[in-house]
Amino acid sequence: MAKEIKQMTELCEICQESKPKNQREPLIQHSDGQSPWAKIGMDLFEIKGRPYLVVIDYFSNFTEVDYLSKTTSSQVITILKKQFARFGIPKTIVSDNGPQFSSDEFRQFATKWGINHTVSSPNHPQGNGKAESAVKVIKNMIKKTLQDGRDQYEALLELRNTPTQKTGLSPTEIMFGRKIRSMIPSINTEQKVPNAKTTESRSTRKQSVKKCYDKRAKNLPPLGSGDSVYFEHKQGQHWKLGKVKERLSERAYIVKSQEGVPYRRNRSHMRPTSCNSGTSFNNCPITHNTGEASYSLVGTHRAELLSSKTIVVFTL
Repeated sequence: MAKEIKQMTELCEICQESKPKNQREPLIQHSDGQSPWAKIGMDLFEIKGRPYLVVIDYFSNFTEVDYLSKTTSSQVITILKKQFARFGIPKTIVSDNGPQFSSDEFRQFATKWGINHTVSSPNHPQGNGKAESAVKVIKNMIKKTLQDGRDQYEALLELRNTPTQKTGLSPTEIMFGRKIRSMIPSINTEQKVPNAKTTESRSTRKQSVKKCYDKRAKNLPPLGSGDSVYFEHKQGQHWKLGKVKERLSERAYIVKSQEGVPYRRNRSHMRPTSCNSGTSFNNCPITHNTGEASYSLVGTHRAELLSSKTIVVFTL
């Protein structure tokens, strides 16, 4: 009986749509790349109605921030071309699935310039966590300069020249192999480059972060093409029924809704279900066989006696 009640709960549309989010999965960390500016992350943010593009180098944490006159793919591409002319063309770009980065124009740009473009799933900011963290730092910096009227560019200069805890080197030292001159006097002009100890310190820090994150995480079983699932239609809203169309990567899927609309979703935003997509929930069958009775429940308010002595009626 307990098995049938559990099955009925799984097939209850209202119950499924109102369920909380899945437990988070173990952390998968991005590689930092093999050299400065080989791999960069980017994101857009807004302060007081002014949009900005932030770009951060995975290897050095060197950050670029530019004002956007328009939040279009064309404007983003123009700024990136200027940065690439200064620092070179990266091998990999990581971004979210925003319209500026998912457009055909940006896709053609990445292909023409020989860049591998990695896109995180919607409603899953962890997939672009490096850029998300950079946005928090830059937004906080800009807000402080606006409050006390200080020069934003001077603040950005000092931010780039500040050593990080995990390496002991500043982003500019790792990026350029030297400390750039700033408004703060310095007598140490010795050039520094990342060495084996710096690399080991970075790796240790990443392992520590992952260990802490994974304490309350567990792996979710992979899904196959054609599996019926519930997926988060919009962030913070109810779950919707759909069917897995394609698996893009270890945790990224294309799921098709009952209306036939495809959505890209992370595995953490999907739950498998025994009810087939396209089938009315009131017609999802529940069957049970015992030595004395065999019955089938179809719908939400009736049970049909197939044989034997007892009629069992469920009311949901």
